[in-house]
Amino acid sequence: ESCGQCTPCRVGTEKLLALTAAPEWDAGLMREIAAAMADASICGLGQAAANPLSCLMRFFPEAAPTGEGA
Repeated sequence: ESCGQCTPCRVGTEKLLALTAAPEWDAGLMREIAAAMADASICGLGQAAANPLSCLMRFFPEAAPTGEGA
């Protein structure tokens, strides 16, 4: 749960959650948000919150509905 102090974590986690609800994920936008969260969040939670999603898209692209899987 985000403390809400910094925008990248507070808004980024909500936006990523909303994007995962779509039938086909916007992988480029998700990567961009994850990178912004990692670079600009104040604490480790915000910096690492998108890691599971990023790893899924990187190592198991066929499991992510992005249209990029093999």
